[in-house]
Amino acid sequence: MENDILIDFRFTKTKPGFGDLFLITGETHPKFAPRNNAFGQLAHLGFEQLDDFFGILNSEEAGDDVIVWLFPMLNGEEVFHNSGSFDAIRLSYNALRNTADSLAILQACYDAFTTHLDTQALFEGKAINSFEPVRAKAGEIISYWRGNQIEPGSEASLLIDEDDDEDWDDDEFLDEDWVDEDEDDNSKK
Repeated sequence: MENDILIDFRFTKTKPGFGDLFLITGETHPKFAPRNNAFGQLAHLGFEQLDDFFGILNSEEAGDDVIVWLFPMLNGEEVFHNSGSFDAIRLSYNALRNTADSLAILQACYDAFTTHLDTQALFEGKAINSFEPVRAKAGEIISYWRGNQIEPGSEASLLIDEDDDEDWDDDEFLDEDWVDEDEDDNSKK
């Protein structure tokens, strides 16, 4: 199951540069001057610069270190080391690695972006006008993992290798060729 929820915000008017985007941190970048203050209105969300990207850090014990990531985009791709102008930004949220309650942080970002930025929101390749499709998808992911006795945001959820999480869908764990090393060592004694 895909656990990442990606919401793209395609700019419909002015395309921001890195200096504009950096204002989301509440500060002005010393090398990249902003051209407008739209992202400055979003500083209350709590984004920080994390390498080339931005994120809202988790202040709670449970869940991943970063709750929501923000990536600048060009031509439908996340970009690194790029001063812009960007044609979109992406919010990324992992519904397995974060607690169910932290979805409210993603919704606050969605609400603020749709209120303060001239964008079209896209989720799973389709334009959306509300947060409900995102909430529904998060609910599916949360239900799936709870059905497998994994609470989203728990220590167990952080240990799951998401590249291999399809193993949770079948019984490949019970492969007859698999041998417990301790059991094998005891049988040789």
